[in-house]
Amino acid sequence: MSSSTSWEEIKKLAADFQRVQLVESSYKLSERNCIEIINKLIGLDLINLYHSTDGKEFITQKHLEKEIYDEIFVHDGRINIVELQSLLNIDISYIEAKASEIIKDDPNLTLILGQIISKDYMNKISEEINELLKEKGSVSVAELTNIYSLPGDFLYQVIKPRVGEIIKGNFDGNIIFTHNYINHQKALLSGVLEASIRPIRFSQLIKENNLDQSMIFEIFDELIASKQINGKLFGSRQVASAVFVPDFFIKAQDQYIQAFFKQNGYIDFSTLKKIGITEPDNYVKSLFATEDIQFLSSSCISNFFIEQLVQEIEEQLNKNGISETMQILPSNLSEKDVASLTSTFCQKLKQNIDCVIMAETYLVSRNFIKDFQNKFQDQMESKSKEDLTKKNIVLAIKSETLIVGSLDGKPVISSKSSKSKSKSKSAQESDNVAVEIVFIDKNNLINQLKLLVNEDINDDLMDSLVEYFLKPLNSQYLDLLKSKVEKGLVTISETDQSADGKPAPKKLTIKEVQEKVKFFLIQGKIFDKALKLFSNQKVQDQLNKHLLKTSCSEITNEMLKLIANEQMIQITDQNLNSDVVFI
Repeated sequence: MSSSTSWEEIKKLAADFQRVQLVESSYKLSERNCIEIINKLIGLDLINLYHSTDGKEFITQKHLEKEIYDEIFVHDGRINIVELQSLLNIDISYIEAKASEIIKDDPNLTLILGQIISKDYMNKISEEINELLKEKGSVSVAELTNIYSLPGDFLYQVIKPRVGEIIKGNFDGNIIFTHNYINHQKALLSGVLEASIRPIRFSQLIKENNLDQSMIFEIFDELIASKQINGKLFGSRQVASAVFVPDFFIKAQDQYIQAFFKQNGYIDFSTLKKIGITEPDNYVKSLFATEDIQFLSSSCISNFFIEQLVQEIEEQLNKNGISETMQILPSNLSEKDVASLTSTFCQKLKQNIDCVIMAETYLVSRNFIKDFQNKFQDQMESKSKEDLTKKNIVLAIKSETLIVGSLDGKPVISSKSSKSKSKSKSAQESDNVAVEIVFIDKNNLINQLKLLVNEDINDDLMDSLVEYFLKPLNSQYLDLLKSKVEKGLVTISETDQSADGKPAPKKLTIKEVQEKVKFFLIQGKIFDKALKLFSNQKVQDQLNKHLLKTSCSEITNEMLKLIANEQMIQITDQNLNSDVVFI
């Protein structure tokens, strides 16, 4: 009875509810009214809602927070804020503000490069790194940066606390690696280096054996410290320049170089570089620490060998007067080294033989130079006698307009001439042309040198010898001419004609004039003593006048003749003493 009554009541209530739903209300709010009411409430800060970008929906802060969490979960713990805007249809400024609040309150979330990343995502990528580590043996942070598009500093913070827990391996700050990987690298490097019998580059080791470049030097140091390998590392600790040289090779190399140096007396640095020695000068200093060695720019040579070469050069200089150092030195020495050694030889030879350096690599003895210069003394004397019979040459010397032939073929006025330019200019104007005199020209000098040396002379040496001798010989000859003119040792050729076509008188010398003056002076003194014996004063006066017009006039005439000849003035005896009266 009671149960049927309850069921009837339920039916009655359902009918009333259906009737109520079907009845239209007399009061109804439009959508626009609702929006205005909500905006009014928001303006009065009575409620806090976000409206969607299309303006059709309003979302509460709690609902936005829930939506953000849901999207983070759906995207495996990593989502970009820009991507949330398109998914939630909310203005990005609201999303950024809400995301900042969430991250600030939730320690399991992090904002990196505009992306929200959860702790679950960090654990997830740690598991992926561990799987990658099992597969490859080592993984670098740089490689992970490329894989996950995350900064290295952030990955470091993710990896470091998880090494040993999620990530099974070791982490040195840049690379994650397993113990098996390290042991494999160590065994591989040890095997290759122990088997090597000659230098090997680290770049070649890495390329051919797939070794890990980042840890190769650390493993190498461990192998050297434990004496598993015997050798040395040359070059810098950079893969591109590092070279491993085994002890076996070093010993063999040292023995070879020591034997070569002992036999030849020198070491060429280029040879050392060819056999793998990158710093040859330091290597030689350490290997021959007790040896007396002279170091050059591209080689080194023992002083004992230098002394032997000095003796050989000394023999050549005594025999020929010339020694070419390049012929006795090793052919693979540079020109700079040969020139340096030539200077050394010259210094050492000064104790026994004086010499000069020519053409950088030739030594010429002073005796050779002196003998060659003396060879021309007779020629100079003979040529000077011939030249001093020529009026134009004598006048040019006196007027200082004589020009000396030079090495380059261009005339050079003598130094004395340059000191009296005004006089030289006037002399040139009077004679119209200056007189050029050359004792020996370049071609003749070259022929004389070839005859003296009696062998083919190198062009460089020949140029140096010509430059050394040509100008001094011509200058020496000019000085000889000037000296003879000053001493009056000048004889004008009888073929020189006077202005009237008659032969010019013979040129007087100072010596001849001195003898004549001396004769007339003695004669005059004798006459002076003799006339004093006359008692008649009138006779004495007449004899004094006669003495003045004879002996004394002759002295004056000889002096005038000498001066006239010096000035190339034509004068005859008829012009002198025209009033002489003999008693």
